[in-house]
Amino acid sequence: MLHRPDGSVFASGRSRFFDEAPGHPSETASVHVQVKFGGIRVLAMLDTGASWSVLSADLADELGLFDGDGEPMTVSSRIGTVQGRLVRAKTTLVADDGDALDVDSTVFVSRQWPAGNFIGYTGLLERIRFAIDPQDNAFIFGGL
Repeated sequence: MLHRPDGSVFASGRSRFFDEAPGHPSETASVHVQVKFGGIRVLAMLDTGASWSVLSADLADELGLFDGDGEPMTVSSRIGTVQGRLVRAKTTLVADDGDALDVDSTVFVSRQWPAGNFIGYTGLLERIRFAIDPQDNAFIFGGL
């Protein structure tokens, strides 16, 4: 789909991103991408400044991610400090064009997390190649 100058593949999938979460208007620019966690499709805000991807408490509970072990972690965000754990989660970046991409990711989960789903750098984005095309609202991705 997208190649480097030497002809090697940079990215193999492309999906449309949303400037805001449907039903949640925002005054600031944001990028929301389609992703599956454990087979459950959700929209997640792409946040390259976030240390970790974070799952909503409802999604983490539905996936049974509170039932296992995980490294204790404190996350500080714009909504405050939250205690939780880092756990492994099968993640699939959904493709509208090309191929979806499965990523064995590390995510933060907490029953105290009051916000939605976020895709962060450490544990997920650092494991893929990605680009944003704001003209076409395209999230372009591929494996390393």
